[in-house]
Amino acid sequence: DHLVQATKYIDDLLVRMYGDKSFYNVDSPEDLIGHLGMGIAPHTSGSIVCRIIGFARVKGHYGHPFFHAAKRRNCDGDIDAFLLLVDGLLNFSRAFLPSHRGGLMDAPLILTMKINPSEIDKEALNVETVNRYPVSFYEGTQEFPSAKEAVGLGVEIVESRLGSPAELSGFGFTHDSDDCSGGPENNPYTELESMKQKTMAQFALGELLYSVDNKVQASKLIDRHLIRDMRGNLRAFGQQSVRCPRCGAKYRRPPISGTCRTVLSEKAHDESVTGEDEIVMCDGNLILTVSHGSVKKYNGLMEEL
Repeated sequence: DHLVQATKYIDDLLVRMYGDKSFYNVDSPEDLIGHLGMGIAPHTSGSIVCRIIGFARVKGHYGHPFFHAAKRRNCDGDIDAFLLLVDGLLNFSRAFLPSHRGGLMDAPLILTMKINPSEIDKEALNVETVNRYPVSFYEGTQEFPSAKEAVGLGVEIVESRLGSPAELSGFGFTHDSDDCSGGPENNPYTELESMKQKTMAQFALGELLYSVDNKVQASKLIDRHLIRDMRGNLRAFGQQSVRCPRCGAKYRRPPISGTCRTVLSEKAHDESVTGEDEIVMCDGNLILTVSHGSVKKYNGLMEEL
């Protein structure tokens, strides 16, 4: 319903501000089927063109694996966005966007019309394309092979189709469904507030899964993610610049005075009240550009793990 409301706003904008004809003229969500849109992930400026083919009762949207991978949002619980094509073309001109830091983020400044499967994330190329798993696959699992070795057990994946006419379509699936909204309607990952809660929920699930060893999972999480992230944040914290919130000046290193030394104005001696040259300094307090919280945010989590 909110997309229908968005179309009415866009049509009003076209008529009243641009003196053009209305474009959508829709009355219900079903009228939107067939229209083009844009998919975009947070903190990026590149969107992917897509087409509305239906609606589902889920907090999210279904799409081709290549579509999600191209906008850098794989199935990891993170949030992305969808907007109507005309909305993206009309309302995100650089003339409308803020000039301050981060003003160009989350704006569809680039629109990708065609996806090249060889240029997207590897994860989407690991999707299997078979309609059924062969007996050789089930027999091979008794030897506990790695995911890469499973490809040699008769399971075709997208990567093996690259460069052929079948690289974009004709993917099989193993189970039919009467309703694509029959599963969970909301990802619990989005309902948990802190990273600690999300991590503990993941480990609670690991306790239930026979294929998961939580000790190995904890070791990999600490070594491959938390420590690396903390190390990068610590380097950024130590090499950060400082900023004056009063005038916006940035310093690679803090001045010895500890305050902003930006010259706001200068007056020659014949213009000043005292008869001497006057220099007006900003003298504002300087603040950090990287929070110390980014360095220690995982301390408690790593100790508990």
